[in-house]
Amino acid sequence: MLDFLVTKLISLMGPIATLSKEKRELKDNALRAISTALQETKVYYRALDSGAERNQDTEAQLVKYWGAAAIPLRHIDEELAMICEQKSEYWLNPNNWSDEEVKEFGIKLQDVTVAYRQLAMPSIAKAKRFRNA
Repeated sequence: MLDFLVTKLISLMGPIATLSKEKRELKDNALRAISTALQETKVYYRALDSGAERNQDTEAQLVKYWGAAAIPLRHIDEELAMICEQKSEYWLNPNNWSDEEVKEFGIKLQDVTVAYRQLAMPSIAKAKRFRNA
């Protein structure tokens, strides 16, 4: 009987390891998508801060980046996925959003960056938050 249980447990180790790998890959894909959206948005803001004119093509691309980030994130963090979706909506027409709405919906770039870092590196984000408190 014990041999049977050991054999069954050993046979389950492969599927469990595969499941863990698939979950890691899913999380990595979600993090990669939000990282891309964050970095592209920061690059755009840097250009604007340097005097560049607003660019509708770039803003349309940001709509796509943020929308694409929301999709895989829904499996990892539904709240952050919704924030990415709202960020996508924001870039459809930034002029329609007040500063208060941006803050209320939690889509300030710094807030999203913090949420991303907490998801990507929870122990490091927690330590930094602790030191900054």
